[in-house]
Amino acid sequence: MRVVALGAVLACAVPGAAQDIQPSGRTIQVMGSGKVSSMPTIAVIDYWMAGEGKTPDDATTALVARQKAIVDGVGGLLGGTAAMTNSNLVVIAARGPQCDHANGYNAQPRLSEGPCAITGYLATMQGSIRTPLVAKAGTAAGLASRLGARDARVQNFILSDGGAAKRAAVVEAVAEAKRLAGALAAAAGEKLGPILAIRDQNYNPAEDMTVVAMSAPAPPPAPRAPVEIQVKPGPIETNAQVYVTFALAP
Repeated sequence: MRVVALGAVLACAVPGAAQDIQPSGRTIQVMGSGKVSSMPTIAVIDYWMAGEGKTPDDATTALVARQKAIVDGVGGLLGGTAAMTNSNLVVIAARGPQCDHANGYNAQPRLSEGPCAITGYLATMQGSIRTPLVAKAGTAAGLASRLGARDARVQNFILSDGGAAKRAAVVEAVAEAKRLAGALAAAAGEKLGPILAIRDQNYNPAEDMTVVAMSAPAPPPAPRAPVEIQVKPGPIETNAQVYVTFALAP
């Protein structure tokens, strides 16, 4: 009767575990949580850039020149440590302001003549920078903006090895589960036996991210000293949650 009562208490405390892992014989089920705090090792900077021109080629040529200025300038500031990528290239036609409120015409297909004739082209692209120089992330975003980026921002901070932090959190979670199970067993006048089953509730391999250093020629120096912007992010909290089933010693 003592074991049945203990199982009822645990079912109230951990409803998910009670539903998914059913007790079998003399067992105790508990949930353990672990948390590890790690200072971020990678800063992520996102920015957008644009080029304008009378023709598509003019717009894309202007965009390429702006992209090169940003990559060379920010790359020089970060000393070749940054992984810089770009995506979402869009080249669209631009039309005169008289076409903005033409009785809903703005949402309809348009002829390249009359009040909605094409007046030029706009080429846009999104860029991303990842650097281990976390303290320079703000300065890099400011420099990218000076060199022509639109809406440059320090997007977030991550860990270069999120898997290590996750594993440490799991170890802590299992240790907490063992302490809790031992206390419950002692309170019930029983002796804790070996672990029968463990299930990790939070682990997701897609969360792990490793930044690989890329070899590249030395970048040119940054054009004139950039404005230094201090960045001091807080620690990243990595959590783990496990359900553990222990046997009770005979």
